[in-house]
Amino acid sequence: TVQGVVTRYCGDYGMIDDLIYFSSEAVTSKVLLNVGQEVIALVQEDKVSSGLKAIRVEAVSDKWEDDGKNHSRGLSDSSPRVLIGCVTSLMEGAGYISQTTYFSLESVCEGFEPCKGDWVEAEYWIRPGTWISEAISVKPLRYKRVDRVCISSLCGKNGVIDDSVFFTLDSLKLAEGYVPRRHDMVSAVVVESSQSCYVWRALCMTPVKRRDSSAFEETAEEFCGALLLKNKGDIEVTRLTNFGTLKEGESKNMVIWIENKGDIPQNLVSCKLAGWDKAKQFRFEMLDKGQTCPAGSLVPIPEKKNFSDKYITFLDSHQKNKTSQASESSLVNNGDISPDDCTCKGENGDKEKAIPRRQATELEPGGLIPPGGKTLIVVVCDAKSPGRCRELLLLCFSSFTIGRFLEVNVVSGEESLIAVREPFSWKKSKTSPTLTSTKTTVVVTTQKRNSRRQLPSFLPQYPIPDRLKKCLLNMSNYKEKFSTLLWLEEIHAEMELKEYNMSGVTLKRNGDLLVLEVPGLAESRPSLYAGDKLVLKSQEYSGHVIEYIGYVIEIHEEEVTLKLNPEFEQAYNFEPMDVEFTYNRTTSRRCHFALEHVIHLGVKVLFPEEVILQSPQVTVNWNYVQDAKRDGQPTSKNRKPTKDQSKHAAKERQAGAQDAPGLAAFAGKPVNEAQIPKAREKEFFNPVLNENQKLAVRRILSGDCRPLPYILFGPPGTGKTVTIIEAVLQVHHALPDSRILVCAPSNSAADLVCLRLHESQVLRPGAMVRVNATCRFEETIVDAIKAYCKDGEDIWKASRFRIIITTCSSAGLFYQIGVRVGHFTHVFVDEAGQASEPECLIPLGLVSDANGQIVLAGDPMQLGPVIKSRLAMAYGLNVSMLERLMSRPVYMRDEDAFGACGAYNPLLVTKLVNNYRSHPALLALPSRLFYHRELEVCADPKVVTSLLGWEKLPKKGFPLIFHGVRGGEAREGRSPSWFNAAEAVQVMRYCCLLARGISSQVSASDIGVITPYRKQVEKIKILLRNVDLMDIKVGSVEEFQGQEYLVVIISTDPCFGALLEYSITNGVYTGCDLPPELQSLFCPAPPCQPTSFTCFLPQPP
Repeated sequence: TVQGVVTRYCGDYGMIDDLIYFSSEAVTSKVLLNVGQEVIALVQEDKVSSGLKAIRVEAVSDKWEDDGKNHSRGLSDSSPRVLIGCVTSLMEGAGYISQTTYFSLESVCEGFEPCKGDWVEAEYWIRPGTWISEAISVKPLRYKRVDRVCISSLCGKNGVIDDSVFFTLDSLKLAEGYVPRRHDMVSAVVVESSQSCYVWRALCMTPVKRRDSSAFEETAEEFCGALLLKNKGDIEVTRLTNFGTLKEGESKNMVIWIENKGDIPQNLVSCKLAGWDKAKQFRFEMLDKGQTCPAGSLVPIPEKKNFSDKYITFLDSHQKNKTSQASESSLVNNGDISPDDCTCKGENGDKEKAIPRRQATELEPGGLIPPGGKTLIVVVCDAKSPGRCRELLLLCFSSFTIGRFLEVNVVSGEESLIAVREPFSWKKSKTSPTLTSTKTTVVVTTQKRNSRRQLPSFLPQYPIPDRLKKCLLNMSNYKEKFSTLLWLEEIHAEMELKEYNMSGVTLKRNGDLLVLEVPGLAESRPSLYAGDKLVLKSQEYSGHVIEYIGYVIEIHEEEVTLKLNPEFEQAYNFEPMDVEFTYNRTTSRRCHFALEHVIHLGVKVLFPEEVILQSPQVTVNWNYVQDAKRDGQPTSKNRKPTKDQSKHAAKERQAGAQDAPGLAAFAGKPVNEAQIPKAREKEFFNPVLNENQKLAVRRILSGDCRPLPYILFGPPGTGKTVTIIEAVLQVHHALPDSRILVCAPSNSAADLVCLRLHESQVLRPGAMVRVNATCRFEETIVDAIKAYCKDGEDIWKASRFRIIITTCSSAGLFYQIGVRVGHFTHVFVDEAGQASEPECLIPLGLVSDANGQIVLAGDPMQLGPVIKSRLAMAYGLNVSMLERLMSRPVYMRDEDAFGACGAYNPLLVTKLVNNYRSHPALLALPSRLFYHRELEVCADPKVVTSLLGWEKLPKKGFPLIFHGVRGGEAREGRSPSWFNAAEAVQVMRYCCLLARGISSQVSASDIGVITPYRKQVEKIKILLRNVDLMDIKVGSVEEFQGQEYLVVIISTDPCFGALLEYSITNGVYTGCDLPPELQSLFCPAPPCQPTSFTCFLPQPP
């Protein structure tokens, strides 16, 4: 018998002192226990879990009822706890911190209006009877005042102060009458907040020098446009002004009725189209003779403004002096038709014929609408520009103005090719009821997929604990934390995979094998690979179900070839089967295994805090100038950078291969001279490396701070992979005892490293091997590296090569053959920013903690790890090891201490800033937003200027088009992926203009189309196939990582606020009209929000 305190309680079960488990059945008198309550428990050992379990629990006192204050509040009376977290969601009157702690806005400190992303400090309690926490006070974690700073950008309701502080008009407190404008000088109170690439958010703002009141009034007009649409002066105007959907090239008429329901006549002075529609698809049709003419205007319509009462007053006063001028609209009196009726017909419609038409050139008595009278206007829409369009019609009377929106949705003929084939219906698969009947499981005999790869199967299973599926663990220990996050990700993956289970399906035959058709497999829904396990269940018969375990041996589009029990394969007679997909846990198990074996690396590698210099691995003493003169070559400083730095003279490559030191080079020297190897006495293998790249190679080769990871910070196009290649070759050459493991998160990135090393022509045969996963199909491997992959089929043999290239996950194969710590002297992880930390640890666990050298190359500002579990993301699984290390003090940017070395400690970090890929116009924005304006343009001018004269560029010499498309998103079938047909057609048209242009033809293989949605990829491919442009690559961002194309087309949502502002500012925006908040800043008043954008960049990504 023990006495303790209830530390956790969740209705059906709880914990005493976080040690003893009890269920609600064990509580005497069925008393509702609460956290913090003292209890007496009778405890025994649970034979199943080997833990302690209470079989009887009795409450000592009912302190919750005695404490009236706490009872009324319903919160724990223990001292409040402090939480530092991020506001993850907000709702009406409340929100959540770190997705788990609830808070009411009443508990927020005065003057602070929280916003999603804000970092806060909160005092919270645990609610009794649950594990739900509730904050009782919330305040900003950090805040400060900034004075006399400039509003550097304003894009709609969002803006930035001093290029560092984010603000949104939705939550910003402003001085009365003040509306922010670009370049205003302001003072603000800011709080720490994660807003895209900004770490501060403005709470309130006041101008340092207030502008005159007229400026405030002018800005306030932007919010009053709705008043223009109201009926005035007892005049009622047709409200149904939507032309609906028209095919490109079609025309449609619409009759707009105007009725005077007042007691005094009203004079309709003029009609005007505001000019929002650049394609000029709307026009007036003159009555009587059926003639047409463009709409004119008696009153000029100001640009870049919405319409407010002040402007309407201006129109009214202006028109009072213009009543004698000619009307430019079509007016016919008619007292028999309701103004709410709207007659729409095509050019040959019957109702259209019934309307008399005449040319109106002067204001006649028909312009005066008597009391009870009616008149009409005929508007014609000529469908020209695909997408949704909105135009503003202004009806100007003597003393007021009434507006109406004219709307149309124009579809092109090509959209019919990719129209929705079946309605979207994303229904969860019905979970079959738990069978109480018996079942028999039939497994396939052991299938040897690779006779040369006979690996011992000693990897533990690491089963997901059942308790983790019921509650969230909160572990601070490194191994326990990441193990928990991995399990959370697995749980999400398993639940997601269950959505694709199928019922009552029939298999097809392919020779002796059975084939299963899996809808959605082509777009990886579900994602299957060779070797994955499936479970086939027979229909229940006499209370018995048979399960057949099968394995995927081949995948072709949406058909999966299975290997099952031979007897079942022969006896199967097309009976309906239920199919369950299983999650392949191989990579996850390798991550768990690595977490157990990287502890030896300790804080020096995992949590570095100080730099301890080591003796150099290699003495670096290259004399570049003398070597260059001796070789008859100019120095590298005088060389012009090329598009691909890895390409240089084959003669020089082959010469470098002959210089590798052998054992004889050290045999005749004293020990003190031979113990530290020397670098090669000639130039670098790649003669066109820039100074930062050379510095990085020297640091890696020297290894002064090993085992601390060395970080190569490489923004896009700065030659990061080229630097890795040079470093690998130098280490391989200078250290005869080295064994190098080069890893990357994806096969494409690992293949690129292998290909570049092969193209260097420096390595001798047998020096390098490429190890692939067993499930990888040979047809996905480029021919140039297949010979290296063949050597990698035998893992024992491959482990002895001096340069081994594989993915981070496949590096776990070496654990299975007994390879352990210290087997590799150097581990390079390319694209390390894309790998989760546990995945990155798989190769790192094979390096020595004392003398090993770790190199992480990547860019924390680019794509991070792909994590699907929101819980795992909330607790850091989506933060790569590269990003986490760069946030530690020894790796952080410090301009004061290291200003002369690129702002980073050169012993630990080298940042590459020379960009060899992009035109200056394309580099300026990302350099400002993400890289402290440090990127330098070093691209080959012949390449980046080759399309500056293309006739479709809005601004010649500026290689960027931002094309707005107003289309609608749709889904079809069971696929949850979205597509936009209008945008897909626009992408296809740009591809045709580029590939088949007269002035500047671009090869289809030089064009890349990037879109984040799988269904959009599918639709664009259909359109390109229809116009015979299948060679154009279409894929997601991940598929284009590190690749170069002369032209890149991005098809995506309107989420590129900074890029849109940049495009508008530089005059390269085209397409549909802009949203109102942007229109007021840059262009004439717009009609509506565009739904998608096509961004065209005639330059490599």
